[in-house]
Amino acid sequence: MMKISSLFTGSGSDGKFGAFQGVLVPNVLMMIGVILFMRVGWVLGNVGIGQTVAIMFLSLLLLLATGLSLTAIVSNMKIRAGGAYYLISRTLGIEFGSAIGMMIFISQLASIALCVTGFSLSVQEFFPDASLTLIKASTLSFLLLIAYFSTNFALKTQILIFLLLAVSVCSIFFGSQAPSDTLHSMEGPTSVGFWVAFSIFFPAMTGIECGMSMSGDLRNPSRSLPIGTLGAVGIVFTIYLSLALFLSSFVPADLLVSYPFILYHISKAGYLVIMGIWAATLSSALGALLGGPRIMQAIARDGILPPFLAKGYGPTNQPRMATLVVFCLGMALTLGTDINQIIPMLTMVCLVSYGLINFIAFFESFIQNPSWRPSFRIPFLIPLFGAIGCFMAMFMINPGATFIAFAFCAFLCVWTAKRKVQGNWDDLRHSIFSYLVHKGTIKLSQLEKSAKSWRPHILTIFDRPLVNKNLAYFSQAINQERGFLTFAASVESQEIEESSYRSLKEDLNGFKIPSHLHVNLCPKPAFGAEQIIQNYGFGLLRPNTVILSASQTFEIDELIRLLIDTHRQEKNVILLKDDAQKDYLYSDPSRKAKQINLWWRGKHPGNFELCLALAYLLQQSKLWPRSKICIKMIVKDEEHKEKLVEQFVKYKVKLRIKDLSFAPIVDPKMEFFSSLLAHSADADLTFLGLRRPQEQGSPEEYKEYYTRLLENTAELNNVAYVLCGEKVKFRKIFL
Repeated sequence: MMKISSLFTGSGSDGKFGAFQGVLVPNVLMMIGVILFMRVGWVLGNVGIGQTVAIMFLSLLLLLATGLSLTAIVSNMKIRAGGAYYLISRTLGIEFGSAIGMMIFISQLASIALCVTGFSLSVQEFFPDASLTLIKASTLSFLLLIAYFSTNFALKTQILIFLLLAVSVCSIFFGSQAPSDTLHSMEGPTSVGFWVAFSIFFPAMTGIECGMSMSGDLRNPSRSLPIGTLGAVGIVFTIYLSLALFLSSFVPADLLVSYPFILYHISKAGYLVIMGIWAATLSSALGALLGGPRIMQAIARDGILPPFLAKGYGPTNQPRMATLVVFCLGMALTLGTDINQIIPMLTMVCLVSYGLINFIAFFESFIQNPSWRPSFRIPFLIPLFGAIGCFMAMFMINPGATFIAFAFCAFLCVWTAKRKVQGNWDDLRHSIFSYLVHKGTIKLSQLEKSAKSWRPHILTIFDRPLVNKNLAYFSQAINQERGFLTFAASVESQEIEESSYRSLKEDLNGFKIPSHLHVNLCPKPAFGAEQIIQNYGFGLLRPNTVILSASQTFEIDELIRLLIDTHRQEKNVILLKDDAQKDYLYSDPSRKAKQINLWWRGKHPGNFELCLALAYLLQQSKLWPRSKICIKMIVKDEEHKEKLVEQFVKYKVKLRIKDLSFAPIVDPKMEFFSSLLAHSADADLTFLGLRRPQEQGSPEEYKEYYTRLLENTAELNNVAYVLCGEKVKFRKIFL
């Protein structure tokens, strides 16, 4: 059994570290750095002790919430290398994980640049003629040698630096004196707002990700991370608050603003302050130089970054290749920026990552999945406050930079998704969307259906377990990826059910048609289709529109029964008769602007209104851009035609549909089908309404009607026969 003392001590025989050396020391050294010695006085001089204390307490609250959230998360899961990246990718998915992992990696680079720049500026104070660029480059190169060859040596070095830093901080409180009369204000009083001062100070309280990034090198991450993190937060806050109160007691505000190195000027042992500055900056830079490559290594192991970055060396799997890359990038950022550019960047990145860590803990605590059994439990309001607080602080500091940070995260998420990188682990996304769907469906069940919010929820049925390409693209064009689109088919035996599902899913993915898929086990396809139409769906999330191919292999009697039963279930039916030689009409949006004809015989206005709604949806889809809609009907004479045209001109203003025309056809004999065939040569798709089945009518009568309809339109290709079944007043869509 591991001794309790080994939790806090250095590495054991396994090369792993405990809470003290592996978490607390790196975190404290990361958090006590440039800002303690060079920016606390500036913040205090600008906003005063009251607002400074408020800034520190707000920073503490956000950091405590994040630390508690982190503690809850790590006490519920086994933590491996990668720190915050590992946490987020294993909970919110690899897309979010890669985005935040890269953001945290950027924060490590910013920390390197900030600390090396702070150290170099302090050196230049004593050697004004020295080249700042040369000091920066030499310093970072020296730190590389330490981090590259031995993590163990680097962490042991940090113990020494930790002790030096403690001596330096003590010398400030116990060895300072009133400012010398030789110090004079070099600039007038400046006025910065609360949030500007917050953005400058907040990075001082960040750094817990440094300990997280060492998670792969810890002996017991689930214990070491919470103990080391919370201990570091308490120590650092006490030091910062004490320093602010100490400085406010006897250093004037104008001197605090004018002298970044005011601690050196008021100290009786100035060399101890300089020693502290150098120790803090070098240790923080070294901590980032240790943490950054391990984040990069973890991301590379998941296949997001090039595989050569995942390679490790030695018993502790040191990421030497990643370390060299971090060194090069850190050198570029260090030499290309100044301290005032780096600090706000670091603030934004830290707030994003902290906000997401809090969100993970909040959602897990809120929905209480059976898998959420942390040994350290917290109320869900704590991480909720942490998440909201982090995101609100970002907006208050700089709304523009906040949007840029979120946009960059979104870009990285999309980039990872496009690369189709798959993680072999479970995450929270299923729970998140299940919860949202649950809440949404409950709310939906309390609302009445209305024409204003109507959208087709489509169930497209294949007569065999093969994708009908035209039927699939036609369904997608109407759906527009905004309603529920499901493709369904029946199979004869259980042996081929799984393979048929997989084959259909692969084909639909190949056609880039996002949809649901349902495979039904039934020996008779027509009876299987009837079962699917009657039973498929959940609550109000049931299909309201069924699409079939008019050339289905169903027997005519089976198809008629299917149409009648679907209409009785108050569902719309679309039968598509397509020309297989013109599949480009449905799948290739680059072809000519398509012509859609709507024919109306003056009966069943519900059918016509539904056809108009469907035609408009086609016109708005990506597959049918720039399409034109023409309404056609037969009239007896010119007088009737002129009246209808006049009415249409008035009605068109209300419709607000582009590229909509009306072309009544004069035919004294009122022979509909002959006029239909004569005036359909320009149509790429024709909408025709189907007669409603009569309640007292027999299936044989409807079969006779349907057979005559097919005969009369046999020469017409690409026809959508539409039967309105929903009890929706579709005319209200266009009012």
